[in-house]
Amino acid sequence: MSKLNDFINERERLTEKTLDFGKKNIKRFFNLDWNTYQDGALDKKTKEMLGLVASMVLRCDDCINYHMIELCKAGINDDELEEVFSIALLVGGSIVIPHLRRAVDKWDEIKEHFEPSIDKDKEELFAYLLDRTEQILLKEKDLNKALQNICDLLDKKVPYYNWTGFYIADADSKTLHLGPYVGESTEHVKIAYGKGICGQTAETNETFIVPDVSLQGNYLACSIKTKSEIVVPIFNKDGQFAAELDIDSHEINPFDSIDKDYLEKICTVIGNYF
Repeated sequence: MSKLNDFINERERLTEKTLDFGKKNIKRFFNLDWNTYQDGALDKKTKEMLGLVASMVLRCDDCINYHMIELCKAGINDDELEEVFSIALLVGGSIVIPHLRRAVDKWDEIKEHFEPSIDKDKEELFAYLLDRTEQILLKEKDLNKALQNICDLLDKKVPYYNWTGFYIADADSKTLHLGPYVGESTEHVKIAYGKGICGQTAETNETFIVPDVSLQGNYLACSIKTKSEIVVPIFNKDGQFAAELDIDSHEINPFDSIDKDYLEKICTVIGNYF
């Protein structure tokens, strides 16, 4: 069991024990504390931010961890949290710094604990990946860097994505050119329209799923480890084919409707930046 799980379970145990022991005044205070942080004129996320600032200024590590957990559940991102930390540091001064260090370190553990995973809920994970893609594209103005970050994200979060990359279309020469990717190096830096799965996607403008590449005739082998592939077209703001997302897997038939639906949504979002 992780230290974070230990903290959550121990806090719940002690709260129950305290409420069993306490009478009217203690129970009223706990009830007031819980209700104060629920949605009202201020939403819960804003209230938890205020609670985190107060906890850092008061230098209560348990309270800091609790508010960060609640903020993670509420969907705070790193940039928002950094601003909350900055306010706490401004208000509390340099004496807050040791608690800030511990909070920054704990934040990575909290995010990892509460982030969706394929083992918990696949559709929830892919909804998260879609949201993170939108955030990456909004934040990173260099499209190549943004595409690389998206490759890194998909590679990290989906265990059966073993090669993830983009091919950029050259409509004049009807050729695909290798763009950002994660995985083994490939000799296929240029692919003609119609050749292989990537070329077929460029020619038909349709998503291709190949459950078992050994059964596919028109296939360009990138690695002997590759067992299956999905390729999704990307259309620019004018509706023209502009690029594609290519993903290889070392597993046979791992791609399902969730992969297809959400990768197409991700590619729709990406297309707005071409």
